[in-house]
Amino acid sequence: MIDWLGILPFIVFAVMFLIAPTVFLIVGAFKTPEGDFTFANIAGLFTPKILSAYWISIKVSLASSIGGAIIGFALAWAVVLGGVPSWIRSGIMTFSGVASNFAGVPLAFAFLATLGRAGLVTVLLRDLFGFNLYATGFNLLSFLGLTITYMFFQIPLMVLILRRRWKA
Repeated sequence: MIDWLGILPFIVFAVMFLIAPTVFLIVGAFKTPEGDFTFANIAGLFTPKILSAYWISIKVSLASSIGGAIIGFALAWAVVLGGVPSWIRSGIMTFSGVASNFAGVPLAFAFLATLGRAGLVTVLLRDLFGFNLYATGFNLLSFLGLTITYMFFQIPLMVLILRRRWKA
């Protein structure tokens, strides 16, 4: 029994943050706000608005994964086989190591803080150069904006994965 004590923190973590929320969501999906059983919540997942959101998500996923793979492949090839100077190679690998661990909420916040309507880069472009990024039709929350944001994480990850594979 004492042998299992070492994994107790993992079990508690898994129950609190994986199992309990999953059970709560599954049970809640079949309940009304009053607590009665219903299939209406599940049926609501197939409304045109929700299906459209699924389709947009699939398109962003496809575009960012294909774009990230192509650009990441080219960059990894340049680093490993292309004869890039060592100081550039070192910079690319350092950036890739940092950026590949920068995903989720911090990545979303960073892009909003830099390229959002009141973001640092957006404001600097407008104030220093008179260039309004959003007047061009750019929107960080559009298909293009979301694809760029996801690729910021995917390209460095592709570089790290391929570099390790090609070096072996």
